[in-house]
Amino acid sequence: MAWCLRSLLVAALAVASAGCFLLPSAPRPDPKAVTGPVPYVEDCVACHATPTAAHYLESRHAAEGIRCGQCHAPGGHPDFARPVEDGTCGGCHQAEYQQTVASKHFAERLQRPLDGDRAARVQLRQDGFTAPRATGRGFVGDASSGAMGGRLCAACHYDEHRLGLRPVQQPNFCIGCHGDRAQHFAEPTADANRCITCHGRVGVTVAGQVVNTHRFAIPGTEGTGR
Repeated sequence: MAWCLRSLLVAALAVASAGCFLLPSAPRPDPKAVTGPVPYVEDCVACHATPTAAHYLESRHAAEGIRCGQCHAPGGHPDFARPVEDGTCGGCHQAEYQQTVASKHFAERLQRPLDGDRAARVQLRQDGFTAPRATGRGFVGDASSGAMGGRLCAACHYDEHRLGLRPVQQPNFCIGCHGDRAQHFAEPTADANRCITCHGRVGVTVAGQVVNTHRFAIPGTEGTGR
């Protein structure tokens, strides 16, 4: 009798164990599925094929797989304010963002009520994200958003969704605000923005890599707050 009970118990355990393998398992996730907060990824091109998407496809961001929804947060479509804020860029470019916030450019920015004024934002974009001031033009930031609401990144890198170095590399880019510095060079050049040669360069590593800074400080004073 005891032998029979033991046999029945072993048989029951065997059936139970087999059931773990026989029951259907949850489907495996699709490796191609888009995950994360990207609500405006799939259908942007349907309305923005040209020129927005065409320009964006020329950018380094597109080549790296950055999607529309990673900058264009949900809410407010089509009146997006967030993408051009320095805080958005700082989400990925933290070192450059911290250098920008520590810069004289940021400290002396013109503060305007941008986040709540669509007309002001449209005008600022048309003006290249800078505004007139007594000594030329200057960078601008939202008056209520502090370090997050500057528009300095866009002023130097926007280039109609290409988001690269081409704007700041233009020969007269810095002279547009610093007109009194043109005498730094005996002869003008049409090749590149020579200002960043000194003010955007800190040094070179032993491996030959150029070390840049977004503080654009006076050469030799990068660590002094000047």
